Amino acid sequence: MKLRDAEERCLVLGDGSELRYFAVGRGPAALLLNGLAAPREVWRDLIGQLSDRYRFFFWDYRGLDRGRARPELQLDVAEHVADARAILDAERLSRVSVIGWSMGVQVALELYDRAPDRVASLVLINGGARAAWAVGEAQGPKGKLIAQALRALRRAPRLVDALTRTGLRAPEAFTWARRLGLVGEQVDADFFAKITAGFLRLDTPAYIAALLRLAEHDASHVLHHVDVPTLVIGGDRDPFTSRASLERLANEIGGAEYLMLPGAAHYVLLDHAQRVNLRIEKFWNERGYLGRALTSAPPAA
Repeated sequence: MKLRDAEERCLVLGDGSELRYFAVGRGPAALLLNGLAAPREVWRDLIGQLSDRYRFFFWDYRGLDRGRARPELQLDVAEHVADARAILDAERLSRVSVIGWSMGVQVALELYDRAPDRVASLVLINGGARAAWAVGEAQGPKGKLIAQALRALRRAPRLVDALTRTGLRAPEAFTWARRLGLVGEQVDADFFAKITAGFLRLDTPAYIAALLRLAEHDASHVLHHVDVPTLVIGGDRDPFTSRASLERLANEIGGAEYLMLPGAAHYVLLDHAQRVNLRIEKFWNERGYLGRALTSAPPAA
């Protein structure tokens, strides 16, 4: 099965918001936690390679679409965790393997912290317990620069929106994305256009506000309590996630496995899809999460 075969479903939450999510594949369930505002196409190769043996659930984080953004939504990690649990409840999934990429790593850790009985294993890809620009003593020079830029951008949202849309449409955008370590050689210009199309749908002020709120989140307290099989994957050309952040996950989560891919960029799920997907399947097989039908039970009341 392919990404386009995914079935779209809809939940109406307690506050009246609609939560649209997708399901595809068959077998044991895996919940995919995306980066903030990244297009769902990032899961294309994983789903294409493994959906004949595993069933994937994923969604676009709420409140960021142009024309549909809702300022009253907190758009923080806690909101995304609540949405994840709503999907698990709706699908009557007792336990799932959780794969988090980029900001999805923080969502995955908080989901484990708040509902450890629902998480069978963790796969944490190109993300850390805290954002690079997070507030605190551990904030490095790169993080301080990003934080200062975000605060400056918030003061002129209309100008930022115009410049962002112009920049993403520029022919040079693809070249700069490669130079900066966002994507690698395996991502072609046509597919990069699909990635940028997702960002063009964003409400820029809402997105900047969400990034600033993310700076206040730190899931470090979860690491020592993780008691499920965990695999950490990263690339050494990722401009957003340092090797130190990845190694911290691997070192502080008991028994965690670690794969560092030389030359891999932030979109490692696309840049090194074959190696990443094979490593995830190997991890699942060795940890008893085989590609067979999963018996689901209603969540506890």
